Amino acid sequence: MIKKLVLFLFVSLLCMGGLTSCERIDAGNEGILVTLYGVDRGVDQISMCTGWVWYNPVTQQVYEYPTFVQQIDYPAFKMNAKDGSEFTLDPTVSLKIKTGKSPYVFKRYRKELKDVINGPLYTYIMDCYRIEINKFTTDQIVSNREAVEDAVE
Repeated sequence: MIKKLVLFLFVSLLCMGGLTSCERIDAGNEGILVTLYGVDRGVDQISMCTGWVWYNPVTQQVYEYPTFVQQIDYPAFKMNAKDGSEFTLDPTVSLKIKTGKSPYVFKRYRKELKDVINGPLYTYIMDCYRIEINKFTTDQIVSNREAVEDAVE
């Protein structure tokens, strides 16, 4: 009886471990398998994965990066023109990670994509607007909107 109970517990633990150590990478996404332990740990040991991924949850972690076009509507913020007038800007960005390049994004930021979009990318966009809008006067912004948009892009 005790042998059956121990065998049942062992099989149960194996099944639970198997279910928690796999993940499915959906179509339109790339998986990044990161080794967390050992000589090859960290962002230097990254491999691409697709479909069903089996991994050791103790020593590895899987991140999923979408590779389809995403429309990101950032909250509005205010900027000053060269002559001091204030403008409210409401940026919208279309973003797509090139297929096969998601490990490079992960190596640089070491975050999930949503955290990159809401953190460093948002800061880069605000800085870009600030730098470019400060080059133009109010008159230039109003009368040459296309030139301003080209400069920001």
